[in-house]
Amino acid sequence: MRLICALRVVITALGLTAAVLAPSLASAELCNASERFCGLFGGTGSSSGGAPTRGSKVRINPSAVPIEEGLGIELLYFDRSLDFALVKGLGRIGAAISPSNSEGTFFGPPAIETEPDFILRQDGRHKLPAQKYTLATAIGLFANKKSGLRRAELNLGVMGKYNTLTQEVLPGGGLTGVFGPFTFGYSVYKDQTLLDYTPFGFDEKRVFDAHVETYSIGAYLNSVAIDYSVLREITTVASTVNMITGTLLLKESLLTVSTRTEVSNRPIFNRETGQLEYIDEKRDLFLGGQHLFAKQFMFGLFYNYYRMQDISIGVTVFL
Repeated sequence: MRLICALRVVITALGLTAAVLAPSLASAELCNASERFCGLFGGTGSSSGGAPTRGSKVRINPSAVPIEEGLGIELLYFDRSLDFALVKGLGRIGAAISPSNSEGTFFGPPAIETEPDFILRQDGRHKLPAQKYTLATAIGLFANKKSGLRRAELNLGVMGKYNTLTQEVLPGGGLTGVFGPFTFGYSVYKDQTLLDYTPFGFDEKRVFDAHVETYSIGAYLNSVAIDYSVLREITTVASTVNMITGTLLLKESLLTVSTRTEVSNRPIFNRETGQLEYIDEKRDLFLGGQHLFAKQFMFGLFYNYYRMQDISIGVTVFL
C-alpha cells in the first residue's frame, strides 16, 4: 500500500514536470526510431486512457483507433492463449477489431461473473473467458499539422460490441484530442454479459447490461507522458475506477507505471487464505516495459495486466 502511494506521488510529479517544463515539444526518440509505432500504437498522440497497448485503448474508446497509414497486429500472451487486436489506418480513417476482453484487466472495467467462477479463475490464474468482439472505427475531424504548443487534433470514434452468447450488438462512441502538450479523451458505450447459473444447480441464464463511461486527461513532453483517467461502470450497482499512468519513452524502449484504485462492491481473492475478502476500495499496481526491434517488432513484458500478479508477454508487429 505504501509503495503504491509513493508511486502515485512520483507519477504525479512526472506529469506536472511534463506539463510545465520547456515551452516547445519535440518528438520522442522512440517515434523517431519508428514513425509507425507512434502512429499505430504510440501512447502520446491522444489521450484515451494510459493503457500501454493500443488494443486496451480501442476496446474502451473507439477514437483511439489509429488513423495514420499502416497495418498493425498486437498480441498478448497469457494463460496459454493470445489476446489480439488488428488495426488499419488509411490516412484520415482507421479501423480495428479485437475479440478480447477489456473487463477484468488492469485498464478495463470490473468483470461481471459469479463468485464461484471468480474464485476458480483467480485460484487457477485464468483470464476471463471472452464472449464478445469489439469493432471500432475512427475519423480525424481536425488536425492543424503543427507541432509544439500550436498542435491541435480532434478524433471521433464509434464502435459496436458483438456478444457471441446473446447475439446482440451494443453501440459506443468516443472523442480524443490534443491541444499543445495536453490531451483528453471521453467515451461511452453499452455492454452486456451472459452468466450461466446451471452448473450451480439453477436452471437459469441471466443477462447483465452495463453502461460504461470514461474520462481522461493527460500531458506529455518529449519523452515523458502522464495520464489520469476515470472509468465508471453501472450495472445493478455502480463501480468507479481511477488510474494514474506515467510513461517514459527512451531511445528504443517504453516504460510504464500505473496505479489503479477501484471503488466497488466486488470482492478480492486472498491467495494466502484462498478466500474472498470484501473491501470497498481496492488498489493495484501495473508495470510494463516494451522494446523496439528492427523498427517492425515491439516486444513487451507486463506485470499485473490481468490483475492476478501475473506476467504476460506482448508482441506488436508493424506491416
